[in-house]
Amino acid sequence: MNIAIYSIIKDCVQPVLSGVAIGAGQQSRVAYVNIGSYYIVGIPVGVVLGYIIRLHVEGVWIGMLIGTLLQTITLLILTSRTNWDDQVSIARRRVDRWFVEAETDTNLPSTVQ
Repeated sequence: MNIAIYSIIKDCVQPVLSGVAIGAGQQSRVAYVNIGSYYIVGIPVGVVLGYIIRLHVEGVWIGMLIGTLLQTITLLILTSRTNWDDQVSIARRRVDRWFVEAETDTNLPSTVQ
C-alpha cells in the first residue's frame, strides 16, 4: 500500500484529537505528547530508516508517520480518559462568570456623552 494513503488517513484523525485535547484544557499534555512523538520517536526512527538503512526520503517519511501514529494513539487514550462531565461543569462555570461580568458592565452608567 502506498505511504501517502497512511499520511492522508493520519492527517484526518490526528488534528481532531489534538484540537479536542487542547479544547479540554490539556495544552501542556498535548505539547509533551508532540515533543515525545516527533522529536524523541519520529525523527530518530526517520534518521535510522532514511540514512542508516538507506531508505532515503521514504525512510524519513516513515519515521515521521510512526511518530504521528504514536501521537494519535496517545491522544486517543488521553481523550477517551477525559471526564467530559467535569469538562462541561468547568465550561458552564466559565460561561456563567462571563455572563455575570458582561451583565454587570452593561448596568454601569455611561460616562461618554
